[in-house]
Amino acid sequence: MKLFPDKDKLKKNMKAWLPLIFAVAWTPVVWMLLAAVFGPPMQRVFSAWQPVVAILAVTTILAMVGLVRLFRSVGLKGYDNPE
Repeated sequence: MKLFPDKDKLKKNMKAWLPLIFAVAWTPVVWMLLAAVFGPPMQRVFSAWQPVVAILAVTTILAMVGLVRLFRSVGLKGYDNPE
């Protein structure tokens, strides 16, 4: 028994789940990059680590949302499917 016996259902599910898989896989990389670049200067500004982590978390989420939207718009150009 196949998971997706219908090719159209497979394509539909791949379009829906691929950006989520991309975001889950690349979020730690983006977090480490932002922490390495912006962490030390922010640590000097704030006396505690909690605000630095909170700012980095929000920035990481915003960066991943932007990247997913960018790649989704670029990726859908080949399918002639305007969204």
